[in-house]
Amino acid sequence: MFLTLLVVGGSVFYIVKKAFSKEFFAVLMQADKRYILISVFFMLLYHTFDNLRLFVLARTMKLRYTFFYGYVVSFINTFGATITPAHLGGEFMSLYTLSRKGGKLHKVMSIVTMKTITGLTFFLIAFPYAGYQMYKNPQDAIRLFYVVAFFVLLGLFLYGAIRFFIRKNHTGNRKLSLKIKYTLKRYLVVLRLFLRKGRGGILGACLSSFMLYVCFLLSGAFLIKSFNQEAELIRVVESQLLLLYAIFISPTPGGSGVGEVGALYVFEPFLGLGLLGGFSILWRFITQYLSAMVGGILLSLMLLIDAKKFRNA
Repeated sequence: MFLTLLVVGGSVFYIVKKAFSKEFFAVLMQADKRYILISVFFMLLYHTFDNLRLFVLARTMKLRYTFFYGYVVSFINTFGATITPAHLGGEFMSLYTLSRKGGKLHKVMSIVTMKTITGLTFFLIAFPYAGYQMYKNPQDAIRLFYVVAFFVLLGLFLYGAIRFFIRKNHTGNRKLSLKIKYTLKRYLVVLRLFLRKGRGGILGACLSSFMLYVCFLLSGAFLIKSFNQEAELIRVVESQLLLLYAIFISPTPGGSGVGEVGALYVFEPFLGLGLLGGFSILWRFITQYLSAMVGGILLSLMLLIDAKKFRNA
């Protein structure tokens, strides 16, 4: 959480110095609130498809929980992904939240593994079109590359600093190596199991994974429409595609830094410089940090409930 706040705080400071104007607040008050609500609605659809993806996979492995609980899982996963490097915390949060429903370790591991694999569906399908966008707008691709490269170097520096101050002994490294080998073995077993018995669940999860990222892109597109009603939705969606890839491959917690600074370049064709900084912060708040805040509150409540149960056991 500290690293996330550090990177986000630095990015917001850069945005405020570079492209923020006080007139943004006046324009925000006059913006079309219908489109803002539609933007938030598409983020709710994003969580619906995220919920549906895990729900289908869990049912395939005969792990049952309510669909409403799936929303709780989705928001908590977003919180975990936001505060950990390369979004890894989202998978660990899935392990915790599904284990609470009586899932045995091998079942929960298999579900989370297939969730991660099916999550690549959108990026694989959209890759040729993303390549076309890079060819059509090489200057935008180069600017995003510099942003990603900067935060990759920053991530490596922070990782090195943490390793320097927190020296792990040889035994700890050996334990980590054994855990990685064990996880890889389980992955092979789980993959065979799902391919043999859960093809319908995998297909459903792939469709849900594709749709959740479509909803993410539409959320940003409708948010732009609230400030610029002349903007074409398809053009705004296209402009976000490379940024989505950049956020996905970013090593920083939740793609922080890359998302905020990258948004300045992505939304530049649709907004004036005075609105660009404020809009970039608003866009990240709606598409990332609002869900993460809700997830953090839900996780805190869940931990308190589980701790109370543990004390009373």
